Amino acid sequence: MAGEIVLGYDGQVASRAALRSAVTVAGAFSRPLVLVFGFEPNPLGGEVRDLRHAVREVGEKITAEGVQDAKAVNPAVDVVVELVDDRPAEAILRAADEHDAFAIVVGATNRGPFTGALLGSVTYQIVHRSTRPVLVVPAPDDATD
Repeated sequence: MAGEIVLGYDGQVASRAALRSAVTVAGAFSRPLVLVFGFEPNPLGGEVRDLRHAVREVGEKITAEGVQDAKAVNPAVDVVVELVDDRPAEAILRAADEHDAFAIVVGATNRGPFTGALLGSVTYQIVHRSTRPVLVVPAPDDATD
């Protein structure tokens, strides 16, 4: 089905705040929600295959919790999980294209635009590269992730 709401989700405070908004938007427009966990282990040193497997397991746990949280907000919203072996921004943008997303929802930390840009913020990349509407949900002011 085309027109899903795509949520970049990593389990951090900002993405948990975005999850609540994404579920609300998905419910309001009767759209499915796709939780996207993008991961690409650093290829420097060690056994990359083992690291990739470990990161994927963490992603599975985080997204399973995300699905439970989404269902607690609105049990009527269909939720699908995609674990994508790619950098988070690339994974989210690709999933949005593959699903012909109605919108992308991402969380934002309170670091500010300059710090986010210097650190390669996923939110910054999504906002500036997406050809689809992007809803940016700020983390609560008291967030401590």
